[in-house]
Amino acid sequence: MPYAVYDRDAFVTRTGLGPDMQVLNIGPDYITASQVAKSVETAVAVAVPDTGQAQGIRSTSTNNVAPVVTKYSHQPFKGNSFDIIFSYHAVNYIQPGEVPGLLREVNRILKENGRFASMVWSQKPTNKAQSSHLMLLEILEKLGMLYLHKFDDISRWLEGAGFEEITMELVNRNITVPDNWVRTHLKWLERGTDHYSGKKVTVSRDIEKAIEDYKIHVKEHGEELLPSIQFTARRSAVLLGIDIL
Repeated sequence: MPYAVYDRDAFVTRTGLGPDMQVLNIGPDYITASQVAKSVETAVAVAVPDTGQAQGIRSTSTNNVAPVVTKYSHQPFKGNSFDIIFSYHAVNYIQPGEVPGLLREVNRILKENGRFASMVWSQKPTNKAQSSHLMLLEILEKLGMLYLHKFDDISRWLEGAGFEEITMELVNRNITVPDNWVRTHLKWLERGTDHYSGKKVTVSRDIEKAIEDYKIHVKEHGEELLPSIQFTARRSAVLLGIDIL
């Protein structure tokens, strides 16, 4: 979503970066990775699940953005490797059962007191244009194309992965989705239904109705990005080989 560049900038700025930091970006969002790369002198690693996404990042990013193909729950990095790990909505594209494994890996490869910053969608629109975006996301979730994880689940997963100082910040950006991207969203829905039909899975009537309702709603009210929640968590300092009585 190129129209959300401002949102990515604000996300990176809120988290804070130093020029000598080692940084990893989770997910195929090359825009965030490129923006992070402007603030650090070292290469920014980007973890993606397939070679096609890695090739796309190489073709659109600067030389100091380095994609790595890996399973999210098995990162090919040594422990204590990164100062900050970013995830701009990437968690929303990972199945619930796989998120805890990802967060355990993130905790393992962060340096002591390193930070993990993640943006996820809120599910509470503040106006009708944002309701259009929620309608779209709910349809994509029903099609298995993304996951609207609950706020409490993410907090619980972070705690279970060993993070401390977990903070949550509600971010309401009021970013309008341009008309050409609304049309793109409608094409996504068409591809999604075609994809499922190709697998001989009948798209349920409630999804078809939801798509029609979305078309009507977005035509009347437009579309605006939902508020998001930024989770920031710190890996605790671990004291090894010391018994505390």
